[in-house]
Amino acid sequence: MTIFWMLLGVLMVSSVWFIYLKFQITGKMSVGRWILSGISILWGAFTLAWIGSSIAEGEIQAAGMGLLIFGAILLVLVIVTVRLNSLIPSKKKANKAEAA
Repeated sequence: MTIFWMLLGVLMVSSVWFIYLKFQITGKMSVGRWILSGISILWGAFTLAWIGSSIAEGEIQAAGMGLLIFGAILLVLVIVTVRLNSLIPSKKKANKAEAA
């Protein structure tokens, strides 16, 4: 179980590092975007921790429900974060780019 928690920490740090390299260096990250990215990373770590600890305790149903509930919230957070960080262009921006 210790290895799981260490891997979870490494995953969180590598997520922050990826976001920094991908967006901060190019100057696209504001404080609000950093906060939303941090919340997404922490929520993802919480989801993985819930699933891992539930499986370790033998509560498979709790792990499945945690994945369903917390995973759905994580998916919404990640989609909002990706939209705000301009990884997926919105339809308005795509239409403006085509018009130009």
